Amino acid sequence: MSAVFVRVLSFLTVFLVLLGLVLHGLRSHHPDPYRCQQLLDDGSWLEPPNEHGAREPFINWQPHGCKLRNYTNQDIHECMEHRHMVFSGDSTTRQVFWAMGRLIDRNKSNERRSAASIHSEYDMEFDGIRLLQIWNPYLHVGEGRKHNNVPVADQKSAGLFLIGAGSWFSLHMFHDDAIGNFSEAIVKISNIIKMSTLPPFASAPMTPHDGVGNGLFVAPVAPPFYDKLPDYRTGPVGIHKGEIEDINEFLDGISAEQQIPLLRAFPALSREQPGAMVDITETGLHVIDLVAETKALILLNARCNAKLHALHGSPYDGTCCTDYGRTTFVQSVLLGLGILYVAACITIEVLQMVGRGIDWSLFDMSACMFVTALLACFLADRTQVFAKGSKQFVGSELAALLLVTAVAGIVSIRRMKPLRSDSLTRPDEKLQDAAPLSRDQTDEWKGWMQAAILAYHWTGASKSLPVYIFIRLLVAAYLFQMGYGHTIYFLVKKDFSLKRVAAVMLRLNLLSCALPYVMNTNYMLYYFAPLASFWFVIVYLTLAIKSDYNDTTTALLIKLAISASAVASVFLFTPVSEWIFTALRYAFRIDWDLHEWQFRVSLDSLIVYVGMLAGMASAKGKAWDRLLVQSKLPGLIGLAVLAGYCYLSSQIFQVKQDYNKWHPYVSFVPIIALIAARNVAAPLRVYYSKAFAWLGRCSLEAFTLQFHLFLASDTKGILLLDGLTGDGSLATDRWRHLVVIVPLFLWISHATAEATGHLTKRLTSESAEQGKPEGSHAYERLMPESGGLDESRIMHWLRVANRLGVRLAALLQWVQSL
Repeated sequence: MSAVFVRVLSFLTVFLVLLGLVLHGLRSHHPDPYRCQQLLDDGSWLEPPNEHGAREPFINWQPHGCKLRNYTNQDIHECMEHRHMVFSGDSTTRQVFWAMGRLIDRNKSNERRSAASIHSEYDMEFDGIRLLQIWNPYLHVGEGRKHNNVPVADQKSAGLFLIGAGSWFSLHMFHDDAIGNFSEAIVKISNIIKMSTLPPFASAPMTPHDGVGNGLFVAPVAPPFYDKLPDYRTGPVGIHKGEIEDINEFLDGISAEQQIPLLRAFPALSREQPGAMVDITETGLHVIDLVAETKALILLNARCNAKLHALHGSPYDGTCCTDYGRTTFVQSVLLGLGILYVAACITIEVLQMVGRGIDWSLFDMSACMFVTALLACFLADRTQVFAKGSKQFVGSELAALLLVTAVAGIVSIRRMKPLRSDSLTRPDEKLQDAAPLSRDQTDEWKGWMQAAILAYHWTGASKSLPVYIFIRLLVAAYLFQMGYGHTIYFLVKKDFSLKRVAAVMLRLNLLSCALPYVMNTNYMLYYFAPLASFWFVIVYLTLAIKSDYNDTTTALLIKLAISASAVASVFLFTPVSEWIFTALRYAFRIDWDLHEWQFRVSLDSLIVYVGMLAGMASAKGKAWDRLLVQSKLPGLIGLAVLAGYCYLSSQIFQVKQDYNKWHPYVSFVPIIALIAARNVAAPLRVYYSKAFAWLGRCSLEAFTLQFHLFLASDTKGILLLDGLTGDGSLATDRWRHLVVIVPLFLWISHATAEATGHLTKRLTSESAEQGKPEGSHAYERLMPESGGLDESRIMHWLRVANRLGVRLAALLQWVQSL
C-alpha cells in the first residue's frame, strides 16, 4: 500500500471509531438502547430448512439484532435470588411453566408434569425455585399489587410474571364475543398493573444490582395453521381464520398505549413452521417442548441478562436486553485516556494535512492505530452499537467461505522477488529457486491458516470432527513455525540478549495484555499469545542455557531431549503449574483456568520440538533444504501421507476426546508432509499467494482481534450490522454483513500489526521485524542455482544489549501481564 493510502485509511478508521463512540453515548436516547424490544419482537430459526422448509430441530433462535443466552440452573438461581415466578393464563402459558421447570430441573419437571392434572393450578419448587402456575384462561383478575422498589434482598414479589391467554376466547366464543371479552379482561389487568406510570420497559435505565428489575410480560397466542384443523374445531363457536389475529392486533395497540411488554416473538417461533406445533391437527395452538423452552429462554434473557452481566462480566454470552454492566474504574480511565489520545492524533493529523501541524512523534497515526483498535473492540463488543448473532454450523456455508478465500488466494499468486539488498541482483532478474519455508512461503502459510481459522470460528464448525482435526493441525503448524523460526534465529545469530527477549515478548503480548484492561476479560481468553509466549521462553531457555554447546549437533540434541522431558515432567505431571496459578490468584488476583492451560500446553507439547529439530537441520549443514529441493520424491510422499492421514483420521476417531489423546504424537506427520508437498518443485517454491502472505504478516493480530471485531460476545457469537435482517443463512442474509465487516476487520488487524511493531521498536530500539514471533527468520533464505546458501543475505548479528531501556521494557511487560 502507498503511504498516502495508508494514511488516509488510518485517518478514516480513527474517525469512524470516534463517531461510533459518540453514537454509543447518544444511544441512551434510542427507543431500544439495550435491544430489549428486539428480543421481544421477532427473530428467526437459524437451522437450515430441510426439503419441506422446516427448520428442525428448533434449537437455535436468533432475535433480530442480539444473541440469545442459554440459561443454566445456576444462572437462574443467581437471577431470581429466591424470588418466585408466576405464570398465569391458559394452556399455552402452562407450557412455558413446564419448560421453565425443565431448565431448572429437567427430570423433576418431567415427572411432575406426567402426574399433574391438566386444568389445575400448580405451586411447585424446582431445586429451590418456586414456580406458580395459575390456571386462568379467561384472565379473571383479583386485587392487584403495587410495584415494589425495596432492595432485592427484601423483595417478596415475583421476579418474573407471565400472562398469556386468548386461545380459550377463540375456542369457546363467537368472534365478536371473543374480541370483546378479551379486550375487557386486558383493560382490567392494565388498570391494575399500571405499567403506563413506569418508564417503558425497553428504554428504562437499568439498575447496577438487578438489571431490568422484576418483570411482567404478556404473551400473544400464535395463530394455528387453519387448513390443518379438524372440522369440530372450526364450528360456529370454534376457531375462525383471523380471530386470533384480531386478538393479537388489540394486544399490539394496548401494549403500546399502556407500555406493556408484549412477547411478539412467541407467535414468531412457529410462523410458517408447522413442525414447531405439537397438536397441529387438534387445537393447533401448542408448541413442541423445544420451542416452549425457547419461550422460557426469551423470558430469562429479558429479565436476567443485564443482572448476570453486572454480577460476572465477561464472557458476555447473551447480548439481548443488557447494558453490559458498569465499566470498571480501570476501564473508564483507559477508555477516557484512549479517546483523548486518538482525538489528539486526528487533530494533529488534520493540521498536518493543511500544512499547519508539527511533526509530533508521540501522536503519529501508527501508534494511534493501536489505541484505535482497542477502542474499536470496546465499541463492537461492549456496546449495543453493533448487532450480534448466534453461530450456526452448516457444512456448505463453511465450504463456501473456504472456496471464496481460496479464490482470493489463487488470483493473487505472484512470483517471489530477489532481495533488493543484493547488489548483484538486476532489477529485471527473476528468481529461479527459493529455499523451503522462505519468508514469503511461511507468511503465505500463516495467512491461509488464519483465513481457515476465521471461517471455522465464524461458522461454529467445532461441532464437526473432521473440521476440528483440521484446525487442531493448523494451530500445531503455527507452533511448529514458531519453534522452527526462533531456533534458526538463535543458532545463526547467537543473540540471547534480554533485548531480544523483551522485543519478542512485547510483540507477542502488547495487544493481548492491553485488551483485558479495556474489555474486562482474561489474558488467557486470547490463548494463542500466552501459548506462543510460553513456548518462546522454552525455546529461548533451551538454546540460551549452555549456548556454547549449540555448535555441537549431539550436544544440542541432548539439550532438546532434556528440555522436552523437563517440560512434560514439570508442567504436566507435577503440581508446579497449580502452585504458580494459585500464587497468581492470591498474590495478584489473577484467576486463570489451570485445566484449560494444561490442555492447551499438552495438546501441542511435542510439535514445537519437531520445529526446533527442523530448524536445527536447516541451520546446520542445510540437510533439510537439500532433502526437499534435490528430489521430488519427498513431495510426492508428502501428498500420499496427507491423503492417508485424512482417511485414517476419519476412520479411527469418532469423538474429539479420542483424537486429542493422539494429536500430540501424530500432528507432526501431516505438517512435515505438507511442507514436503508445498516444495515438491521449483515453480511451487518461487510462487506464493500475495493475499495470504499479507494476511500472514498480521495473523497474530487477526487471531486476537477476531474475538471482538469479527466474532462477538467474547467469541460466543458473531458481529452483525443493524438494518440487514434476514433468515440468518449465509447465502441470503449474512454475506451482506461479511462484505462490510471483513474488510474493516482485516484492515484494522494489519494496521494494529504495524502499530505493534512500531511500539516494540520504540520500547526496545529494535527493528519491528525482529520482534515477530514464528517463522520470521533473521534472513531471507533463497536458493541460488548451485543450491548453496548465499551468506551475504544474512543480517549482521545483534550486539548484546542490557541498557536501562531494555530493563524498563521487560518491567512494562511484567506489569501488563498482571
